[in-house]
Amino acid sequence: MEFEEGTPVLVKYPAPGMTHLTPRETWPWMPGVIEEVCGPDEWLVAVEDRSVATTEDGSAAPDNADDADVWFPMCFRDHTEIQAVAA
Repeated sequence: MEFEEGTPVLVKYPAPGMTHLTPRETWPWMPGVIEEVCGPDEWLVAVEDRSVATTEDGSAAPDNADDADVWFPMCFRDHTEIQAVAA
C-alpha cells in the first residue's frame, strides 16, 4: 500500500501509560497523517491524538489547549502499522 504526504491514516502508537517496551500488538490505532515518504515501505507519521500530545516543555497537553500550542509525536512506521482511513 502507498501513502502520499498529507494522507490521513490510522497508526499503531503506544497509549499513555504504555512504552516502547509494551508489546506492539497491544498498542491502539490512533489518528495520524503522513508527513514524509521515507522509503519504499517506511513513512514518517504525525500522531494526531490529543491523549499523546504534549506542550513545548514535554508535559501533557491540557484538554483546552489550542492545537497550534501542542506538540504531536512523530514516528516511523511500515505498512504493518499504518491503515488507510475509511472514506
